[in-house]
Amino acid sequence: MPKLLSPNASLPRVAKTSLVDEVIAAMRGMLGKEAWAPGSKLPSEQELSRQLGVGRSTVREALRVLGHLGLVESRSGLGTYVIDRGMPQGRIAATQSADALIELYEFRKAIEIPAARQAAERHSAAQMARIKSAWTDCERAVKRNSADEFAQLDYQFHFAIVLAGGNRFAIEAYRGIEESFARNVTMILGQGQLRSMLHFHDDLIDAIDRRDAEAAEREARENFVETDVRLKLLLQGDANAR
Repeated sequence: MPKLLSPNASLPRVAKTSLVDEVIAAMRGMLGKEAWAPGSKLPSEQELSRQLGVGRSTVREALRVLGHLGLVESRSGLGTYVIDRGMPQGRIAATQSADALIELYEFRKAIEIPAARQAAERHSAAQMARIKSAWTDCERAVKRNSADEFAQLDYQFHFAIVLAGGNRFAIEAYRGIEESFARNVTMILGQGQLRSMLHFHDDLIDAIDRRDAEAAEREARENFVETDVRLKLLLQGDANAR
């Protein structure tokens, strides 16, 4: 039988204006306590929301990120369980700087989020097929557990969306980051389990395919929530290792 959390193992409250990553930080802090040992069942989303003082949607997003990091696992009809307490400790490659890594993701957000909306509004059948095919290639790389290969193919996937968006200036700008993209995404992937990426962009692809521009933009933006967490973990791990 899985261990249940003690009623006394309360989470620290966080401000109502806190971001998802603050909730994640609070929950990560509990992973170091015996009450949240591997095999323990977490409180319900409603209870976590009450203890943390935030909305259920914020808790749900935090649990999604922690699941992708390989720390918790949602089991259909049973709840969410702790499966690991260890956090990856990464280092930024010697040829890179923290500022360059941050700037790359700032650039990606500036291009990819509006491109998702534009792709939903403008894509042709051939462009949609290219997006789906590029993601199928990414899934194969996940199944082969090859982070380097996935990073290279992930660029092709996102570039396919930018191409479908049809903004020639965005296309030319995005074309210029291919080398940096693959190198930096590999480092980001090291902050979690590669297998968690298997269905990472399914909802984004579906929204583009349905020509739901608002949903496509929302999914692109939400995907960056997890990327931001992984980036912070990488930067923190690098700083701690120095």
